[in-house]
Amino acid sequence: MKNQGTTGLDDRSRREFFRQLVLGGTGVFLSPLLLQSCSDEDLGRPPFAVWENMIKALEQSPDHFMGRRKTLVASKDPKAMTDFVRDSFQVLPWQSDFLHHAAYGSIYGPVMALRCGLATPREKAEILKDMLVDAGYEARVIMEETSISLEEAKAIVFRKYMPEFEPPVSEDKIKKWYKALDMSAPQGGADVIPDLLEQANSLTNKLLSTIDPKFIRDSIVNFRFHANTVPSVAFKDGEEENYAHVFDPEVSFGNLHPTNTENHFYEAGEMRPINNEDITLTLSCRRALDHWNETELLSGTWKLSELLGNQLQVQFLNNMTLADQATQTVSQIAHFTPCFAVQCLNEEHGTAEERSVMGEPITMEGERIFETYSPYSLPESEEAGAIEKIHSFEAKVLPQAFPKVRLELSPMDASGAIVESLTINNFSVTDNGKPVSAWMKQNTISPKILLLYDTSASMPMEYAGEQIKMFLEKTEAAIRKAYSTAHLILQATGSNIYTALLKAKQLDVDLILYATDGDNNDEFDPAFTPIYENGPPAIFLNVKPQGTVYSYLRQNMEFIEIAANDQERTIVEIKHIVDGLEFPAYILTYSSFDETGDHVVDITIKNTSYNTLHPFRFPEKSDHLLGNRMVGLYLTLSRRGKQPIKRVLAGYEPHLDFYGNPTKLTRKMIDEVHELILGGAVMSFEGEAPTLSIQLTEYLQTLLSNKGWFEAYQDGNMETAIVELNKGTQSYPSILLSMVQPLRNCFSEEGVTYPRGFRTSLIKFKPGYHSGNSNTSFDYFPTSDYITVTRNGTGNFIKTLNKTAQLAILEGEVFEKSTLSELSDKSLALNIDQNTFNGQLPVLKPKDLHYFSRQIFGGSTMKLFDITLEKRSYWQINTSTGELYGILPDQTGGGTNTTYAQLKNLETVLDEYSKLVSKMNLGMTMMGVGTMPVGIVAVYSLTLVKLYALASEALILMDAKGMDDQLKEALANLACDVYKEILYVGLGRLGTGASTIENLIGAMGGSYSFVSC
Repeated sequence: MKNQGTTGLDDRSRREFFRQLVLGGTGVFLSPLLLQSCSDEDLGRPPFAVWENMIKALEQSPDHFMGRRKTLVASKDPKAMTDFVRDSFQVLPWQSDFLHHAAYGSIYGPVMALRCGLATPREKAEILKDMLVDAGYEARVIMEETSISLEEAKAIVFRKYMPEFEPPVSEDKIKKWYKALDMSAPQGGADVIPDLLEQANSLTNKLLSTIDPKFIRDSIVNFRFHANTVPSVAFKDGEEENYAHVFDPEVSFGNLHPTNTENHFYEAGEMRPINNEDITLTLSCRRALDHWNETELLSGTWKLSELLGNQLQVQFLNNMTLADQATQTVSQIAHFTPCFAVQCLNEEHGTAEERSVMGEPITMEGERIFETYSPYSLPESEEAGAIEKIHSFEAKVLPQAFPKVRLELSPMDASGAIVESLTINNFSVTDNGKPVSAWMKQNTISPKILLLYDTSASMPMEYAGEQIKMFLEKTEAAIRKAYSTAHLILQATGSNIYTALLKAKQLDVDLILYATDGDNNDEFDPAFTPIYENGPPAIFLNVKPQGTVYSYLRQNMEFIEIAANDQERTIVEIKHIVDGLEFPAYILTYSSFDETGDHVVDITIKNTSYNTLHPFRFPEKSDHLLGNRMVGLYLTLSRRGKQPIKRVLAGYEPHLDFYGNPTKLTRKMIDEVHELILGGAVMSFEGEAPTLSIQLTEYLQTLLSNKGWFEAYQDGNMETAIVELNKGTQSYPSILLSMVQPLRNCFSEEGVTYPRGFRTSLIKFKPGYHSGNSNTSFDYFPTSDYITVTRNGTGNFIKTLNKTAQLAILEGEVFEKSTLSELSDKSLALNIDQNTFNGQLPVLKPKDLHYFSRQIFGGSTMKLFDITLEKRSYWQINTSTGELYGILPDQTGGGTNTTYAQLKNLETVLDEYSKLVSKMNLGMTMMGVGTMPVGIVAVYSLTLVKLYALASEALILMDAKGMDDQLKEALANLACDVYKEILYVGLGRLGTGASTIENLIGAMGGSYSFVSC
């Protein structure tokens, strides 16, 4: 056995260590005290105490800058602190003018520099100064007057400083972890791309072979360096002034630079702030009825510094408590609360709460629930009397776009008048004998009327622009004389009367007004006659009654027609017709199941003998039966002075739409939206990616967030476990370990490559609720702005292209589908150089014309595409810097993996999600299932209280009484989810820490668990 105090490990023991880390869950760092002997020290209660022990080990790895800072500050050793800062951080130059801004310039800032190990000369000085101050010294940054030459400055910049991943872990320590964890074998694992650089070179050469050198324009580096303003640090140890030079690694502690023969320096001014720009994220949707318009669902703005080093979860919370999720089925998740939950692993929980943004609960139509219904409830003393008045009970069941069902209820007294203002708690609803979570949209007569209006040029001015809005206001005012809470909704449409009316007939409205001149561009489909007949009644407002174009409409359907050339008279006629109609007082909706089977709905008024049974079937599945469901979800990142970055999260892709060949809305689109909502997304923000030891530490920290409830569960204390779980947990999708890592060999004697901007990535998860296949996708946002500064000032473009090609190789290694896999065997052409494809391109098909014309052929950015036009993926190269992105047809930069795994709609939420995430290696926290992100706990709890006021008894499960077995099973499912199998894919050689990584990964996740899974 090797001496426990040594830091070296053989390859076998390092692999074992890394496997452990992934299997066990959270950490890669040991205290020196744990490495001093072979004694059987008590590691504490597994698994969390073991993972905490691992974190201590990780924090001592040479590449764990944050951990080393903490240890060195505690040591109060100024020499060790100086050596650490001087010899460990890469020096960042500027591409425009090298070190011209070295005295005051900042790129990432000291905090982010400690994550990635990259810093400007001034940032290095600031890091040391802050360490000394925290250690109790009086310290300040000074400017040295040196005679360092430009060539000497280049020698300082163009060299490798970055330390390797090598936590001090012995083989004996690994064995003790295994023993404490009672593990029979490690699971998970680490892999590397052994020929990464060769593959990157091959891809680079292939791309360059298609690019005429005349299109490659290197950025000019103006090599400037001011030797008389070199940042250093002065500090006092008692009364004695001491110096710490951190720019030139050849200068020993306690000395200024040797060329500063007179020890001249002056006080430094303030360091310039980083580019702390505003970052705005907007979540939006498009609906079936007017998919040309986009509706905002949620928006938040942060300073960049508030996001860097953190993750942001884009979730649609399912509005169920833990008890609900343990007993209710997936099909009963009927609406959701969108949120941006910021996760700050290295800051207080309160910070995450301040930065998180919670939206309002929405339906699958994107309607805000609290905006569409403000319930009125009778005083408790009057409720019993109101129920006693009920003499009869009628109901209508209207199946809508699957899985939505609308119930119109009419409890009446002896005179036939509606008994109003009962609450949802007075009704119970079952579908085929199963209790459903019905939601009350109204409990008084409140007509909801849709006003459709044709926007074609043939319509008179009175029914266009501001005039149609005035007409709506006047009509609503007239109707409200009889129905004070009536509400009119304005909706534009085109000259497709049958299609527009078919969509409108599927909506939650009581009446349709359709202002049109009768000109029509579509045809009647008799297959949809039941929908035309059973939907809300329609009144056609014939704006050109002198014509005869309405006659053909009557050949296919019956409707009320009003001559609408005189608006005042038209409003009077509308009011007269409305006064003669009957409207429901109570409207309930719920999500059903089994789209193709027979259903029987049983609606009962509690504490009475009144109930009604209604059979129904959903209409046959069709692309025309979409209701007004959301057909697309979108996420937009906006920055001042930059083009917004927009991503289609699911469904309808506007960039593919074209007036000459419009996109047809399909059922698949709403299904994709539904699946994305049932899943979710996570964004990651970094300067350059953190070092491996810091990544693994933070992954383990998220697992440790489960400690409170998990240990209470192990002890059989269910009540405490639920209390702790409701405090929220943290989540770190393991795919980030592979996809967000620093590029390899970016610092050498030849040049320096680094992201001038910030690295943003997006992970999307769509469970196979409709499709049967679940998929995870990863997307690099084009915010990184990688640049290169070469020693001779030339070749920056090609060097950046070559370095960023590593990410393309990584995508190809991790994902089944990526730009690399799509174009690997294709000959390429360059969009801005017609010489590469003139006469060789095949004739584009109509469905492809718009995509290739807009997405590939247009613009000044370099795009290399498949010359056969069989593949829509392409390579995109920044014409100024050479930065490479692989772009897939959906305009994302990343890849996708698909697994055959499906959510079953009639199984409980927690049980089904736990089965799914075990196959997808994703935590349920990512989807807002079982628990919730720490940052939104308080606000979300208030939202749930408000929602429960609208919920039927199937959701009223506010406590855990009588549910011990179900909750115990639910907690077991969550406990199993703590262990997720991890496959870490590293960029190239991992050095002497390779086997350590494997052992750590092996102890951080996998199918192993402390409970029966």
